[in-house]
Amino acid sequence: MSPLMRVPGNGMFKRAALRVILAGLAFVLALGAARASLAQDSGESGDARSLLEMPRARQGYWIGFGFYGIASNLIEDGHDHGIYSGWGYTFRIGQLITERLGLGLLYESAGSIMGSIKKKNDKGGLGGLILEGNATLWRNLSAHGGFGIGYIYVSDKTALDTSLRGGAGSYLTLGLMYDFFPWRKRLTGGWAITPTLDFRVMPDGNIHAYTFLAGVQLIRWSGLSDNMLILPEE
Repeated sequence: MSPLMRVPGNGMFKRAALRVILAGLAFVLALGAARASLAQDSGESGDARSLLEMPRARQGYWIGFGFYGIASNLIEDGHDHGIYSGWGYTFRIGQLITERLGLGLLYESAGSIMGSIKKKNDKGGLGGLILEGNATLWRNLSAHGGFGIGYIYVSDKTALDTSLRGGAGSYLTLGLMYDFFPWRKRLTGGWAITPTLDFRVMPDGNIHAYTFLAGVQLIRWSGLSDNMLILPEE
């Protein structure tokens, strides 16, 4: 087995991924705890209304899973291989820490469990783990961007050398999404169907990847508790 065949799962990648996970979770949990504590302190002092929010569907924590199509331009050692196409899946989790700003983790993959990228006889996969920020632009339209660690690998099984080519390195992302709530029955939170459009850059290693992704996700928003909302008067 070629050493590159172990790139997505080698020790360096695992340690870096673990750092991103722990840093992101610690930051999200710390901000959530600080916000809850501030709301409680303000409530006890009688000044809670300034921290309350109007009920909206996009509130609280989010967790989602989805699929996407890929168009990725791969440049290997300075040689442009053109556009590879394929599909993959995503998993994301996070929290809105203000009315408009959120922070979370995004994991995506094409090839490790499901999906792949391909051009002619060249076939492989890509993916990564990203710490991402989220900003509400208008209604349920939001922009997100972040950084993390990614991997890419390809192989030509018809060539004399069938070993995997690729590597791991920094992974940058920028994109847009819109949450539709077709089954909304609550004042806050609920299930959303979310189309997404993203651009990814992986500028390190022997293979540089510039990738467009378009897909759809199913996202669950937790909503906020009543003591954090401005509720309609009965």
